[in-house]
Amino acid sequence: MRSYKLLGALFIMISGLIYSLERGFSMISTSLIMAGFYSGKMSGEVPEVEIHTLFDNFYVPLFFIVGLILIVYGFLKK
Repeated sequence: MRSYKLLGALFIMISGLIYSLERGFSMISTSLIMAGFYSGKMSGEVPEVEIHTLFDNFYVPLFFIVGLILIVYGFLKK
């Protein structure tokens, strides 16, 4: 019973870690594109910073839902 709760918490933490890493890397990559645009004194439309949402990666909501299900199952089994 306790193992279900721990495993559920681990799944939720992993989904948060994946989401944070993906969001950080996407901000860094698009910021590098913008920095190159400004340093090259290019003309035209300024590229927008692309920030990913929660449902862009399939595994983030999947791990979160599995984690919630395991935690609820652990509490109900007790």
